[in-house]
Amino acid sequence: MDTSQWNEARKYPRSKASWPVVILTNRGALIAETRNISPEGAFIFCERPLPPEEKIRVLIMFPNSRYLDIPSEVTWSYPYGSDKDATPSGMGVRFLEISEADREFIASLSSGYLEAEFEKGSYLD
Repeated sequence: MDTSQWNEARKYPRSKASWPVVILTNRGALIAETRNISPEGAFIFCERPLPPEEKIRVLIMFPNSRYLDIPSEVTWSYPYGSDKDATPSGMGVRFLEISEADREFIASLSSGYLEAEFEKGSYLD
């Protein structure tokens, strides 16, 4: 799956970050993790991604004991990859309702990640 063209449509940069998440659905809960995130959405690595257009709640657990509970929608699903593939199994989610404070919090994580990558020189990879 080639996702390189999707970057052009994104308003915010995504930071590569692996944080635990709990996905709440009408059928129960899934434990997963983010692989990248922006104020508009995230890629969530999981073995059994949900179908596109499914409405969910995403609980993201950050390292500072803060968590966000964000109503979301699955935008795409890729069940075929593994953790070692360029595109692992998982799903893209779009945040439907997010407060401005939470949006700014996620944006600050993204900009902090980009600054750290720039200083390390790994932004060129």
